[in-house]
Amino acid sequence: MNIYIHTLGCFKNEVDSSGIVSILKRSGFNITGDINDASVIILNTCGFIKPAKEEAIDYILKFIERKKKTGARIIVTGCLAQRYLKELFEEFPEVDAFVGLGNIESFPDIIQRVLQGERFLKEGNLNDLLKFKVERPALVYYLKIADGCNNRCNYCAIPLIRGGLQVRRPEDIIEEAERAVNSGSKELILIAQDLTSYTYRGYTLVNLLSDLNDIRGEFWIRLLYLYPSRIDEGLVDAIASLDKVVRYIDVPLQHTDDSVLASMGRPPRSVSERALDLIRQIPDVIIRSSFIIGYPTETQDAFENLLEFLFRERIHRVGFFTYSQEEGTPAYELGDPIPERVKRFRLKRAQSVQREITLEFHKSLIGKRFKVLVENWLDRADNNQKIFIGRTYMDAPDIDSRVFIESKEDILGKFVDIVIEKLEGYDFWGRLWRE
Repeated sequence: MNIYIHTLGCFKNEVDSSGIVSILKRSGFNITGDINDASVIILNTCGFIKPAKEEAIDYILKFIERKKKTGARIIVTGCLAQRYLKELFEEFPEVDAFVGLGNIESFPDIIQRVLQGERFLKEGNLNDLLKFKVERPALVYYLKIADGCNNRCNYCAIPLIRGGLQVRRPEDIIEEAERAVNSGSKELILIAQDLTSYTYRGYTLVNLLSDLNDIRGEFWIRLLYLYPSRIDEGLVDAIASLDKVVRYIDVPLQHTDDSVLASMGRPPRSVSERALDLIRQIPDVIIRSSFIIGYPTETQDAFENLLEFLFRERIHRVGFFTYSQEEGTPAYELGDPIPERVKRFRLKRAQSVQREITLEFHKSLIGKRFKVLVENWLDRADNNQKIFIGRTYMDAPDIDSRVFIESKEDILGKFVDIVIEKLEGYDFWGRLWRE
């Protein structure tokens, strides 16, 4: 029985899909990468903001059309299903099952039921969000240490969808990390809605990093994401001193104007500035952040405040998102008064400012030597060479820059030293470094 899984949204969804794959394989199902071979299609959705919801609906419609041709069963799960379970069940009768969150261990039974012709919805169980085991080797391994969130930002639907903070036991995290490294993983990416909230009976994120760093092998440990008010000297010292923890900090700040931040339910600008000052005590640290453009209370002056902050702080990598009004959140009552054309104009201005900052930083890296994790390759006809694709410690998968490397030897899946020679857009070209 062939099962095809398509995942939308964030890295946390990728982990959930890996959990589904693991339980299905243990139950004797075959996972296929070719949707044409699939008897069952599982769509793991995102439901965080409007564009993500629209993308998920588009895929549901796409898979319904495929079902009409092939007869494949369709199961929709993930955040969209959790958030709108009954509405979706009524709106799309062609879908065989809608499954809320926290049901990963039930997927073998869910598939058997749809194959027998049953159509149903299965309510989510948020108490079981972390109740699954991943056994899926990967060069880059996403390691979920917590789920849900207690921060309660006024614009954010995550607590509505995934509930309050839940954390995994340290021994379970370490066991999974050891299993991943022993299976060939070269990068462990710790993920949660807020890594800095992690604590288990007095055992903190700093303790966890130290124990993960002690695992034998050559690999990186990367952190996504940190909350600015919980970044302290202890965490900064750990990142600076632990040799396997890469000096890359992703700290979403969301805005810089105090009136906007107060309306968002976020810490004031001074907290962000203090966090950045602490982070910069780490030698050669790379900082990534994200900001929301067009929040309902964002005046033109508030937006200019944000641009001024970007100019002054010169953060290495930044993502920008236009505000999405989400029902059920406190900010929903503010409406969505800023026109989309104004949001788009501000977005382009912010992106333009940040583009110059990032490219200026990238130009300063030409001629410097870095370790690169090689993840992929492209065919090349001439000189019997391949073009390999990798990343430095400065770059997270999918969202940051890549390094292209020409090589006759097979370096796939390895760490190699390179010297950056030139830029191509935001990406780098590098040559292998030899002593």
